[in-house]
Amino acid sequence: MKRVFAGIAVLGLVFSGCATEGGGLSEREGGALLGAGLGAGTGAIIGGQTGHAGAGTAIGAGLGALGGALVGEGMRRSKEQTKEEIRQEMMQQQYQPQYAPQPYGTPPPQPAYPQQVPPPQEMHTKYNPRTGQTFPEYYKFDPNTGEELKYLR
Repeated sequence: MKRVFAGIAVLGLVFSGCATEGGGLSEREGGALLGAGLGAGTGAIIGGQTGHAGAGTAIGAGLGALGGALVGEGMRRSKEQTKEEIRQEMMQQQYQPQYAPQPYGTPPPQPAYPQQVPPPQEMHTKYNPRTGQTFPEYYKFDPNTGEELKYLR
């Protein structure tokens, strides 16, 4: 029984040396360490019943480490995929205007044949007091900042 605990302690020391530069274990390494510990314990119990506790511990630790590493790598990939999805969503939101223009009324009707009639000039009768930018009559809020517009005097 002392050999089992000594074997688990040695495996723990070996796997703890696999730490990343960030100071902690990666998902793969943590899964391998946990799997090795559980596999070694299970192997020792099963091996003890058959009279080969040392062999059962070694086999269980190896299989547990492999299984734990595979599970940990799957967790890492899942986390990276989620991060990439969030990053893509943030990029899409970043390039969309935060505040859409909200017309006060309906915009003036457009001519049926724009090539024949020049487009009417929009009268900018409202402005943003903070930025000084002017806007047409039918805007109620600044589309860039969302601030309420004031009438020109």
